[in-house]
Amino acid sequence: MTCAGLEMKVHAALAATLADHDVTTMFGVLGDGNMFLVESFAREQGGRYVAAANEAGAVLMAAGFASASGTVGVATVTHGPGLANTLGALLSTSREHMPIVVLTGAIAVRGHTQNVDQAALVSPTGAGFEQALSAKTAPAELGRALRRALAERRPIVFSVPVDFTFEDAEYAPTARQALPVSQGVRPADEAMDVAVGLIASSRRPIVLAGAGAISSTAPSSLRRLAEVLGAPLMTTLPAKGLFGYDKYDLGVFGSFSTPRAVDAIMASDCIVAVGASLSRLTGGGEGWAYFAGKRIVHCDINLRTMGSQYEADAPVAADATAFADAVVELLHEAEYTGTNFRNTIAAEDEPVIAAAKDDVARAESVDLATAMTTLNAALPAERSIAVDSGRFVSEAVQRLAVPRAQAWAHAGRGLGAVGNGLSTAVGIGCARPDAPVVAVVGDGAFMLGGLAEFNTAVRHCVDLTVVVCNDGSYGAEYRKLKARDVDVDVSLFQWPDFAPVAIALGGSGFTVRNMADLARIGDVIAQRDRPLLIDIKLEPEKVVG
Repeated sequence: MTCAGLEMKVHAALAATLADHDVTTMFGVLGDGNMFLVESFAREQGGRYVAAANEAGAVLMAAGFASASGTVGVATVTHGPGLANTLGALLSTSREHMPIVVLTGAIAVRGHTQNVDQAALVSPTGAGFEQALSAKTAPAELGRALRRALAERRPIVFSVPVDFTFEDAEYAPTARQALPVSQGVRPADEAMDVAVGLIASSRRPIVLAGAGAISSTAPSSLRRLAEVLGAPLMTTLPAKGLFGYDKYDLGVFGSFSTPRAVDAIMASDCIVAVGASLSRLTGGGEGWAYFAGKRIVHCDINLRTMGSQYEADAPVAADATAFADAVVELLHEAEYTGTNFRNTIAAEDEPVIAAAKDDVARAESVDLATAMTTLNAALPAERSIAVDSGRFVSEAVQRLAVPRAQAWAHAGRGLGAVGNGLSTAVGIGCARPDAPVVAVVGDGAFMLGGLAEFNTAVRHCVDLTVVVCNDGSYGAEYRKLKARDVDVDVSLFQWPDFAPVAIALGGSGFTVRNMADLARIGDVIAQRDRPLLIDIKLEPEKVVG
């Protein structure tokens, strides 16, 4: 859609540069620093502009888009306060290694209230910063920012002085320079000798995959490795869904493991961790309970993760696919016969037993575990799920399945913040319009960061279902106050009835107050024709976490 050889103003040249790099969707909030760029992107380049309700939401949408699409996500905000409103989202997405570019304006008028040191503002978040040095070079500099986001796996803020907007730019169409999906680093022979020796001598191995194994080839190679070993499969929290609905996938390894997964972890004698950072949560919390007494084979292409949290018995620097294939080849040469460990593990967790009616303090509420189990069965197999932070997370992680890692996001893991989930889900839905996306959020998170962006989903026709786990409180604070025998009133809220609010915002709404309501959610989801909110009433004392 770009035109070679035409003299272009900066705003038009930047829009054309985005199109040259296959950017089809941009999220943002309009202002003086970006309005002409947005208009050029939508009108001249035929791009999709998703107008968010707030700047943090726009950044989180771009992150969700990047996560689901495997490409760079793009957001745009105006200078000064617009950029300042993104800082929490930038900090969170930086820690989550999200490749996004945030285009912003810049103003250099002395005494202007929106004139701030934007580089200094961004620096503590961990995001990169690029300043357009001249109108003529701005398009090339934007191209560099897009490449940096992909190469460095973090947000890059690209700042363009407002004064450049209508100046002439040196623009020429450029082909997108794609980065390789896998760097194909082969493991060293010496490291493999130690690793394969430990693996072959184990009797109860587990193959654990992390975000570093999310590629087109790694899942199949790791499945083959697990099959040869007779080992179950597990993932870290960011890589949930990597093995789809594989019957030998025990789910997330660590603090969010199901009871049968914990039993398997405790019984295992060797963890083959591939592309995983082995964080505190993966280890099961303080004390590294889940790694104690086990031999650890740790493969990662990123040397900074090796031993940074937990020392491995056999560290291997290699690409996930190359490592898995090499282990299988060496085991085959050694005539390795495998174990039967995966078949000794219970086929599924114990069924959820809903709390008895007289054991629930709130007159109208359901059991969280039962609600998540019912939701999982009610959703179509092809779906994406974004989970916010809150006390409900453990049940959501354990009971909601996704067909692939790109269909999963835990939106609060980078910073532990509530309120990021719904916006992230909107971005995922824009990247994958062929499948419904579900945002699982708390009531506090919905009011804090989701209410306005629900309407964004309505305005842009995103196939979004929002599930509000509503205990009428800031639940973690409720629990901690109660544990100290302190009045919990400050943590309780009389929220509005969310279903009518969703309808007023242009969507549809349904409230679950009892088991009969819960039994209907399959039909409610199947009949949706616009963004849907399901308000699940919970009793705060019964939510564990």
